[in-house]
Amino acid sequence: MKKLFTLLALLTCFLGANAKTVVDAEVDFSKYTDISQWNFPYSWGGSEQAKSRLSIQNGCLHFESTEVTVNDDGVETGWLCQFFPIGGVNAEIGTVYTLHYKIKGDHAENVSMLGFGQTPYGQFPITTDWVESTVDYEATSSDGNILMQCGSYIGSWDIAYLKITHEERDDQRPKEWIDLLENGDAEKPWGDLASIRFNDQENNYKICAWGKEKGVNMNENDGWDPFPATIEDDGTGNHVFVVHGKTADSPAGADGADVSAWDNQFWIQAPRQLKAGELLKIHFRYKASEAANTNTQMHHQNPSDYMHWQCLGDIAFTTEWQVFDKEISWPAGGDDKGWSIAFNLNPNNKNAIDFYFDDLQISELKLDHGWFIASQNTNNGIAYNYDNAIEFEVLDDSNADDVLLTATVGTAGKPETWIKEVMISTVRGHDGTFKSSTIVPTSTNIKPYNLETGEGDWYDFTVKSNAKIDLPAAGVWQIILATGTKQMAFVQIEGDEVVVKEPVDIVTNATENVVNATERQDLKDDLNNGVITVKEEADDPAGVTVGGEGHEGQPWDNQFWIAANRDLKADEVTVLKFKYKASKAARTSTQAHKVGDDGKPCTYLNWQAIGDVNFTEEWQNFEQTFTVPAGDDGMRSIVFNMAEIKEACDYYIKDVQWYVKDEALEAQGKTMENLINAEGAENFWIKVNSGAPTGISTVVSDKKVSNVTYNLAGQRVSKNYKGIVIKNGVKYIAK
Repeated sequence: MKKLFTLLALLTCFLGANAKTVVDAEVDFSKYTDISQWNFPYSWGGSEQAKSRLSIQNGCLHFESTEVTVNDDGVETGWLCQFFPIGGVNAEIGTVYTLHYKIKGDHAENVSMLGFGQTPYGQFPITTDWVESTVDYEATSSDGNILMQCGSYIGSWDIAYLKITHEERDDQRPKEWIDLLENGDAEKPWGDLASIRFNDQENNYKICAWGKEKGVNMNENDGWDPFPATIEDDGTGNHVFVVHGKTADSPAGADGADVSAWDNQFWIQAPRQLKAGELLKIHFRYKASEAANTNTQMHHQNPSDYMHWQCLGDIAFTTEWQVFDKEISWPAGGDDKGWSIAFNLNPNNKNAIDFYFDDLQISELKLDHGWFIASQNTNNGIAYNYDNAIEFEVLDDSNADDVLLTATVGTAGKPETWIKEVMISTVRGHDGTFKSSTIVPTSTNIKPYNLETGEGDWYDFTVKSNAKIDLPAAGVWQIILATGTKQMAFVQIEGDEVVVKEPVDIVTNATENVVNATERQDLKDDLNNGVITVKEEADDPAGVTVGGEGHEGQPWDNQFWIAANRDLKADEVTVLKFKYKASKAARTSTQAHKVGDDGKPCTYLNWQAIGDVNFTEEWQNFEQTFTVPAGDDGMRSIVFNMAEIKEACDYYIKDVQWYVKDEALEAQGKTMENLINAEGAENFWIKVNSGAPTGISTVVSDKKVSNVTYNLAGQRVSKNYKGIVIKNGVKYIAK
């Protein structure tokens, strides 16, 4: 996991010599003697199962567990034991963050972790030696949290510190803020606006503050709707917004959810849709008639139309005025349609409480608005400089409904200026906001357009945060935008020869891959001559005084690889599909691997890939649009760790598709490139029983191989046991 060159490359190629390190979040556990002092970054911090297993010991966050967490049906459920070691911070989409950590465990095992600014789950490896290291990854969402799930870990581990940093240019222009809200200070009565309905999308954006009080403004469904927030004098001549909360006593929902948490609510409503990754400044004053913790969500244009569970984090109200003032990157939430910040006022305190808000502000940066293009070519050292992005000029405005704009990157006659990649945005003046407002063609099959003859293709474009456009060859390029029809064309003025590729049918490799995963070695070897004297659930899982189990095998003792036909580049967008089942319910974690010195695509690269895959006894369909993370540049394969459960298990994977994503072509069943072959097993590799990775055709078998060894008394023993043993029904002498 030690990063080798990523940060250096960022400093030298992308940021310039005047880069600075920004600390986004940091927790040093040596500052605490009890977790109550730490209080978790989120007020609820984590599940009760997690809190009961966490403590501060020897200046570290200490985790200790003697059993797995199970749900009400007795099924092992690792996520029931989860907590946020870092939370409530906003990440910036497209930024590469560095996680700094120091960690040690009593045995080697992965712990499931949701990374800062990442949506897929990855595996955080814990070893028996102190590891002080870093890992880089690009933020794909604005959720600035680290979530650890430890319910399957039996034993103990310690974390000394965690820190999140990123590098940014030190010469970005100063930030100027423009408040978007009208009447955020509550000094102007609503007047005619008071009658606007919360779901009146023609007008509801004109109200900056909405309230909801249990039993007030009832609807025909026996519920109650939001209304323009009540404005009152606070007794000093100053006016504030008030929600006179009623007792929150609604019964739990059908799924057990605490719906009373939002019996009373408050919204800060923006006058426009906010873009994912857009840098905003949020400011307000707040207090309540008694102490109460609230949580915040993102909602659509209609207040009460839920969109995403995370926005500003939890807000703790007291009886004294407090000030919230923070720059945030607007969370993505899945569909980039967020308009308002919702406050759920009763997640903990269910009393009838008055909540007060004042001086509401949602401020945007003062930026250049229009159409701008930035460019890069890492082969000749040209890096993106968003402040100096070129503004598009008018090429033809004879048709007012479809004005043509043009911009040229690179300089004719100077190959050292040739460009290979561009980003086009509607704003300029802040790096993160530039990247949050980009456009991209819906097809990756870009062909040059001939401006003189009119031959060639125009491509529809769409809005997408952090969108990079890979040009078909390095050179000097003229890009033309048709702003009315939302189309674009690419004219090559000079440069390398463009090799035109034609779309191909998406192929399905129907090979049924069977992995007869053996029982994971799970024995403590150094005590009692390797004889197991206790069960996994023993009070002494570390095996200090007895030969405890749970500390020898690894999740990667059995593995399966899907290998691409070539190395993949960072930010490449691919689609992976397959059918899968197993002989029993089993979780597998996944990692990204590269080609090693032995020529096999089975060398560890990064702990994150497509997240966990949960097998059942019935066939399931897996589908994921997989964007290669920045830290996975050069990856060749996705590996499934098939010893996350220790029991022997047969895994089945078939009908695999892996191809480069192109939305326009995908609808036609085509792609510009399949990443695996239509037939054969060259793209599949396997490892069982801690062996070496092998081409799957030479390993797959229907014969079950056991990894369990017994002595003549019928006791399970480890590989260190000396004497006569029985394995797979055969006696032999272990020396």
